[in-house]
Amino acid sequence: MEKRGQVMKKTSLLKVALLASLVVLSSVSSAQVSYPSRPIRVVTGFATGGGTDTIARIFSDRISKELGQPVIVENRAGASGQLGAELVAAAPADGYTFLFAPSSSLTLPYLRTTRYEIIRDFEPVGHVGVSGFVMVVRPRLPFKTLEEFMAAVKANPDKYTFGSAGVGSVGHLGLFLLKSRMGAEMVHVPFKSSTEVAQALMSGQIDCAIDIVPIHKPYIDAKSIGAMATTGIERDSTLPQLPTFNETKVVPGGYELTFWYAMFARKGTPAPALQMARAAFATVMKQPSMQERVKGFGIVPSQLTPEQFQVSIAAETELWRKIIKDNNIRLDN
Repeated sequence: MEKRGQVMKKTSLLKVALLASLVVLSSVSSAQVSYPSRPIRVVTGFATGGGTDTIARIFSDRISKELGQPVIVENRAGASGQLGAELVAAAPADGYTFLFAPSSSLTLPYLRTTRYEIIRDFEPVGHVGVSGFVMVVRPRLPFKTLEEFMAAVKANPDKYTFGSAGVGSVGHLGLFLLKSRMGAEMVHVPFKSSTEVAQALMSGQIDCAIDIVPIHKPYIDAKSIGAMATTGIERDSTLPQLPTFNETKVVPGGYELTFWYAMFARKGTPAPALQMARAAFATVMKQPSMQERVKGFGIVPSQLTPEQFQVSIAAETELWRKIIKDNNIRLDN
């Protein structure tokens, strides 16, 4: 009788354990199926109407259709994108708050104190693509090719001036990358924007700059300023007449300076939510109409998976961290 009671007790315990397991599995399955069950927000650290905001809205609209929930873009502009990144880094890792950011968000934590780091706090959802920059020069600079100009720069340290859209901007960091690769010593002249850089070139205030294509293209077309080469992985579709730096072979070891846009989730986001967000982004990215929209911004559409992009930004982080540290570049907080 006692033995029978023990058997019944064990059977009851097994039933309870099995029931508990089924409840857990049911909950996990339900969580996977039900995501997303409410609106999603995509935070950008830049103002409405800017490049990051515009691209974020185009993607968010299409991702919304894939996920079946509203995807709302929220602008938290300020501190060069820092405010938006910090907001997402502090948000719950539940798959309902994402960050849409440009590559400048990668370098900011090494230029000043921030409460986030891309590698530490985020995981890629999707990579939009990359765009290069263009080396622009004042109209009466007495050199016709990049090779001629770089030879003069190397032969005359600190004779020529290099403008940028500000300390710590991609163009500014690009100057130090050029210096590290080929010993090009130029005097840096920081401005507040790329528009000011263009005006300084036209007036002859500075000799050159490496800056974003859209701002300078109208002046290049009007021959108000000159252009020598682009810095992307391939020729810029809007300036196809210009060679890339790598085509000229003027920089030992090559020279690529690119700008990217990407969408990130908080690290620790549940795998089902992250996988669904990544799948939706990938589906949108493959749409021919989206490919054309992306190219229209002068961006080469990405072929990288989130995992490949993670490896890429880890290497990029180390490159810029070293350049910033070696040259003691800091922004005032």
